[in-house]
Amino acid sequence: MILAFFPVLTPFSLVSESALFAAVGSDKADARPMWEEGIAYLFSMLKNKDSSFDVQKVSGLLDFVVSEKGGVTNLDPGKRENATGAYFYSDVKAPLSKVIKYAYNPKIPAYLTLPSVIRLGGWQVKPDGPVANLWEKVSDVKVPLVMRGVEYEEITPDMTTGAYYRYDMDRLMVLLKYRGKVFFISATRQMNPSTVGRQGVIIGPDTDWNYFYSGQKGLNQAGLGWVSSYMYDASSVSILFEPGVSKTQTRFATFKWLRAGWGGINMVRRENIIEGGKRFASGFKKVLESPQLPGAERLIDVYAGIKTLSDQDLSARLQPIGKALQKLSRTDPGLSRSDFRELIESGKYLRGMSREEQENLLMSEYMKFAIGKPSFLDRSPL
Repeated sequence: MILAFFPVLTPFSLVSESALFAAVGSDKADARPMWEEGIAYLFSMLKNKDSSFDVQKVSGLLDFVVSEKGGVTNLDPGKRENATGAYFYSDVKAPLSKVIKYAYNPKIPAYLTLPSVIRLGGWQVKPDGPVANLWEKVSDVKVPLVMRGVEYEEITPDMTTGAYYRYDMDRLMVLLKYRGKVFFISATRQMNPSTVGRQGVIIGPDTDWNYFYSGQKGLNQAGLGWVSSYMYDASSVSILFEPGVSKTQTRFATFKWLRAGWGGINMVRRENIIEGGKRFASGFKKVLESPQLPGAERLIDVYAGIKTLSDQDLSARLQPIGKALQKLSRTDPGLSRSDFRELIESGKYLRGMSREEQENLLMSEYMKFAIGKPSFLDRSPL
């Protein structure tokens, strides 16, 4: 996923996650850091589509993330093609195979494991390579397994501006073994500038994962509704591995670069990307670490079942959500605007959603219900 957060007048104030650490200093002692060759190689692999993979090209990068320096020392990766860079890592209490099974399973929508940062997502071009049941290969990977595809994502509203964006991105995934340790690498690069930013609302605390999407262009911030903002460019490299011998924990070490703003000006600060990483980690950990998390097969079945519902049946199952939103529109400050409230109260909000957006809303509420979070549903939709 690509995290898209940029400041307007003030820094972002996002969900904190104590398990996520980020650099606040600068790593400029070396003219060419040990991780740089690997980053450059992975981004080049996104472009040249070579089926072979040279592990030696990423050896410095892998050595870095498993070292003490990759976990506790300051690092400022600097700018890349005028995009602001940041590095951070987070640990989740789940083995690597489980993380891949849920978060990198082409049959499970990304928004189910990333509810705080992704609204919609899917494959424009399905990944090639050995992506099927990839999690089963973690314990027996012998040669690098390389997979590529093209995804689309629409993010949740930004915590300062309320804006949300949609974009396409190339994704490269590699499962490999290096020095006896298994690594999963995911590299992404936004293909073109995003759609123009549209006005959304975070309903209540961000940790509730309740969002409103108006469809109206602009920023949902006083005096800035006129702004045409964009994510111009974004790229990332995430390296996943089990840091301990117990194999009960997975670490995400992520390098990320982002250029976003308006009028062609990059408004992103490094701290914004780091805070976006905290937001990502908070939701991801809540899902993957939940003792009530349904099996992957159950999620796949429910998702498939929702997609086969008739429009009438889908609409009927959305009614409890519509009523809950109508109630919230009378009390939530973020929905106090008359045009937002009218959309919800009249029922136009749900009726005006695309089929995909309706399916997403129902499936997202099911996930909250399943893991024991407050939900607009009181039962499974199927």
